Amino acid sequence: MKLTTALENVKFYAYHGMYDFEQQQGGEFLVTIIVDEDIADNAPLNSIEKLVNYEELFKIATEEMEVKRHFIEDVARSILQRVAHGLMGKQVEISVKITKLNPAGKFTPGSSASVTLKI
Repeated sequence: MKLTTALENVKFYAYHGMYDFEQQQGGEFLVTIIVDEDIADNAPLNSIEKLVNYEELFKIATEEMEVKRHFIEDVARSILQRVAHGLMGKQVEISVKITKLNPAGKFTPGSSASVTLKI
């Protein structure tokens, strides 16, 4: 049996981007973290210590989004590494997607750009 714990499309205002004005003015980002784990059919699902804690995923995402970076790929990698470290010893698949809303450049209004890292 596979159990999926997901934190989906959590909106952050952060200061990531290649351009100086992006790091000064900031912008909106969406973060999605998905953790898949195999569990036994009769595994108890009533203990937070045995489950992936989505509040912890939110805490990690919040802390990493607060650190200014030029590339959202770096943000995604930091989140992914911290989540993986916190789940050491568990057989899990982790995916981190960061979407930049209204990116700078020659995009039409309402556009977005995203990156996804998985292990």
